[in-house]
Amino acid sequence: NAGADFAGPMSQPLPLQGVVSFSNSPPLIRWIKYAGPGAVTFANASQTNTTATCTTPGVYTLELSADDGIHAVAYDAVVVTVTNTLQVTVTRAGTHVNFSWTGGTPPFVLEQSGSVTSASWSGAITTSTQNASVPITNAKSFFRVKGQ
Repeated sequence: NAGADFAGPMSQPLPLQGVVSFSNSPPLIRWIKYAGPGAVTFANASQTNTTATCTTPGVYTLELSADDGIHAVAYDAVVVTVTNTLQVTVTRAGTHVNFSWTGGTPPFVLEQSGSVTSASWSGAITTSTQNASVPITNAKSFFRVKGQ
């Protein structure tokens, strides 16, 4: 059993939670990329529970096989939808608010608005790195990060 289908962010280790039942000696376990638009790197392709990192957004089929050398090889697959989403962390450091994020593709724009539903977001910082810092003011502000 390769586990349930799921979605996850690009360029982050995605947990694979396969299960192989056996009664005699342990079978040879192998994860492979069966289909998908980009490269996949497995942390340890010979373990049922490992991680896979995908370099391109899209839909991937990852296949788990078990071979005990006696019976037919058993196969199962999991479908992973990989997105290019940003995961943002916000922290306060003295008189500044620090933003850091993973995912996305540069250049990144940290935008600011006085209302979260506003149609008028303005660019506060443009950067090719995955972090930014802005001074704290007395004005109410909302921020968002956009990438390519």
